Amino acid sequence: MAGPSRRHVLVIFLLQVTLNAFATPTLEGPANVKDCARQFTEKCGIEVGNSIFSNGFLSDDCCRDLVKLGKPCHDTFLNTSLAALHPSANKAQTVAKGEKIWTECVAIDNSDKHETKPVKECLEKFPPKCGEEIEKSVYQGTVVTDACCRDLVSWGKSCHDIIAERNHDVRHPSVNKAQALASSEKVWNLCAAISRSPASSPSN
Repeated sequence: MAGPSRRHVLVIFLLQVTLNAFATPTLEGPANVKDCARQFTEKCGIEVGNSIFSNGFLSDDCCRDLVKLGKPCHDTFLNTSLAALHPSANKAQTVAKGEKIWTECVAIDNSDKHETKPVKECLEKFPPKCGEEIEKSVYQGTVVTDACCRDLVSWGKSCHDIIAERNHDVRHPSVNKAQALASSEKVWNLCAAISRSPASSPSN
């Protein structure tokens, strides 16, 4: 049986065959549904589903792809997932979460047009995996692996601070900024201590 994250991507492909049962008024017609299924990747389908239903991480790249796909497809994915996978979920809360995700993704997509050179240069240093680990550690209190900690310190404190500011302003504007930056500083200090320690085992 498919796991919770994998089931969300099944919705992308089920859109074509569930139109009659789960169609929404935001769509112009079946051709749009087929385009939704055809143009969205499995990886991003999983990320979007998890971000809405499991508070998972949604990468900048998948946010951009979602915005490119369009709001009608986003609404269809949300409504179809509710009906097919989460019928007992609170619809009002889930729709509100979906709207929040969409708004954040639009902000991320728009920020690309206005990113300063330092921000762009720092973003290029952060591979998606470690960037996700660090961001989740700041906002969810999860652990950063030793390997990503060492990478973070090698990129430098200035880049860490630049990305921390950018992530708050673009991705988490509703979070108290002082608290977010304090959490970011704590992550940096922990990683700096790890980077000064002997190399960890390969399992880390």
